[in-house]
Amino acid sequence: MGSVIENKVHSLLQSIAEGDEMAFSRFFDLYRPNIYTTVIRITKDEWITEEILQDTFVKIWINRDTLVYIENIENWLHKIARNVTYTALKRSFKEKQNFNRMAQDSISLFYPEAYNDKEEQFQGILEMAIKRLPPKQQETFRLIKQQNFKREQAAAELNVSAETVKWNLDQAMRSVRAYCLANLKDLPLIFIIHFFSKYF
Repeated sequence: MGSVIENKVHSLLQSIAEGDEMAFSRFFDLYRPNIYTTVIRITKDEWITEEILQDTFVKIWINRDTLVYIENIENWLHKIARNVTYTALKRSFKEKQNFNRMAQDSISLFYPEAYNDKEEQFQGILEMAIKRLPPKQQETFRLIKQQNFKREQAAAELNVSAETVKWNLDQAMRSVRAYCLANLKDLPLIFIIHFFSKYF
């Protein structure tokens, strides 16, 4: 049975190497779920994961003529996906740092005396938003966003699964962002962008 599957996969790879787009579409449908699972465990973000998936399979298509020489296609795919993921995360982190720096420069230039007061205002609204959360979401938010727990550490602390922690954090983040936005209407936009980038 295993050799039959291996032969089918090899035949599929051979067709892709020859430029068969329909074969590549079948290949994408076959391996996308596993690659998606691997990537989202690292990124924790659906949008970034979809972007990385696209980049991964574009890279595979560009290098399709090498597919027939690969002995373990699943290991090779996961290696490419991990490399693309880490490259994307490094780029995202660098872009975020640059953006924060530009935001801080703008604040220093246009609101030199206002930063501490505006941050205190934001912190007060943020705390009110957190206190409005259901108990489990509140605990999860504080552990991960304020005490820098990793998801597995928070799960052990709260005696729940890591998936429950993820769900509670996602719900908490959505609620907190919405509450903060609704109550920061009088704050200059550059401060809102800066604080959201800094705290979320």
